[in-house]
Amino acid sequence: MNDRNRKSPKRAATDLNTILRTVLGEERFPVDVEALAMEVSRNYPDPITVVKGVDIDGFEGMLRARRKKPGWQILYNNEERYRGRQRFTLAHEFGHYLLHRKPLTPADYRDGELPDGFDFECVPMQSNQWKDAEKEREEEADTFASYLLMPIDDYRKQVAGNEMSRALLGHVTSRYGVSLTAAARKWIEFTDRRAAMLVARDGFVLWGRASSAAFKSGIFIPSGTPIPDGSVVAQGPVGQQSQSDQSVGVPAGVWHFSRGTEPVRELSVFSERLGLSITLLHFENEDPGREYDDDEPWDTYDQFVGPR
Repeated sequence: MNDRNRKSPKRAATDLNTILRTVLGEERFPVDVEALAMEVSRNYPDPITVVKGVDIDGFEGMLRARRKKPGWQILYNNEERYRGRQRFTLAHEFGHYLLHRKPLTPADYRDGELPDGFDFECVPMQSNQWKDAEKEREEEADTFASYLLMPIDDYRKQVAGNEMSRALLGHVTSRYGVSLTAAARKWIEFTDRRAAMLVARDGFVLWGRASSAAFKSGIFIPSGTPIPDGSVVAQGPVGQQSQSDQSVGVPAGVWHFSRGTEPVRELSVFSERLGLSITLLHFENEDPGREYDDDEPWDTYDQFVGPR
C-alpha cells in the first residue's frame, strides 16, 4: 500500500487491540493471529484465505498472493525449533498485508494468472544488506507485530517497573505467546531504565539493542564484539544453572562501552536448541558519564536471527 494516509504500524496494531479488548476482555492473550487475520481481511476484496505452516529449512515467513484470483496466503516455518517465534512471524506477515500490500483486483489477473512481484518473503538479514525501502518495510512489520502481540499498556502492568528477571521474562513470554527475544526487546524499547540486550552465538555478539536512556549515555556494543571473560554469559548454560533468578552483579572492567566501563547487573538466558544466548544488562539509573545527543536507541541488527 502506498497510500500516504494509511495508519502507522503502532496505530494499526492499537486499533486492533481496542477491538480485541472490547470483544474478549483484558484476558485476550495470547492473540490468535490466524483467526484475527482471516476475520479482518474478510472486509477486503483480496482477503487472506490460507494460513499454513511449512517445513523448509531456512524459511522464515511469507505473505504470498494467490495466483488465480485476488487473495493472499500467509506461510510460516513450522519446524519445532522455531515454535517460539511463529506467532510473531504470523503477526509480521499480517502487518505486511495491512501496511504494504498492493490490493489485488481482477484486473491484475487479466492473463489468467498473477505476474511476479507481489509477494513479501521475509528472511533475517543484517541491516546493511537491506535496501532502505526494504529495511523500513521490515521494521514497520516488526513494529506492528510487537504492538499487536504485546501492547505497551498491558506489558507495563505485567512488569510494573521491576528489574527484569528470569521469572518475569518467563511470565511475559507465556502471557503473549512470544519468544524470549521478542519479549526482552519489547522491554528494552519502553523502559526508562538504563538497560541493554544482546544476542550472541559462539562467543560473539550477533545484534543488540539499548534503551534510549542507555544509548544516550554511550552504551554501545557493536555486532561482532567478543563476549568478555568474566561475564555471566561467558559461563554458558552450566553457569546459568548456578545463578539465581535475578540478575547478577558484574564489576567494572568486564563489560566495556564506547565511553569506558562500569559495573553492570547481568541476566543471561540460553537456548541450546538454537545455539543462542540472550543477555540483559542493567545499569545504574544515574549515568556518571556524559550524555549523547542521538535520540535513536542502539540497534546493530534490526532483523531477529534468534527466536522471535
